[in-house]
Amino acid sequence: MNILRPVPTGVEIKLPSERLVMSKTDATGGIVSASQSFVELSGYKEGELITSSHSLLKHPDMPKTIFKILWDRLNRGLPIKLIVKNLTKCGNHYWAFTSIEVKRDRDTKEIRNFIAYRTPIANHVKESIATLYRQIKEVEEKHSLEAGINFLHGYLDEKRLGYDDFMEKMENGANEKGFLSKLKNIF
Repeated sequence: MNILRPVPTGVEIKLPSERLVMSKTDATGGIVSASQSFVELSGYKEGELITSSHSLLKHPDMPKTIFKILWDRLNRGLPIKLIVKNLTKCGNHYWAFTSIEVKRDRDTKEIRNFIAYRTPIANHVKESIATLYRQIKEVEEKHSLEAGINFLHGYLDEKRLGYDDFMEKMENGANEKGFLSKLKNIF
């Protein structure tokens, strides 16, 4: 399905903390199912989302570096946590702490699906990550994707953190400790 990309309005909407915001994609990022909360939040009809690429929701403020790290990790069959700014159908946006799990075929062990769980982030975390993402995006636009990746690695090196440790730190500052784990145990 070919859907026109919305123009960002600059209006932020809040991710519901009391509801499961989940989506499931195939191995290429095509949406195969989503929770009702995810559908409502996106502003799209379920039929518009299903079989569409998850990149439909990518906000133009998001640096390519983050998605390069995401797909490198997922294609190796490894889970990942990240913070994303998504775009709704009407052009509004929301920030989410996202944890993505990899699901494999029981027999062949090939990657079949990715399941993403989203929780809200605190304002101070959003402000910090928005600044970092803006800096990475500027480097990408001025130089290259590789320069953006190097910038992020330099940033993490200065903090003496690996990517996963950094996201763990962000998650602990963003959510009630253990909330995401409790939420995922429902499924």
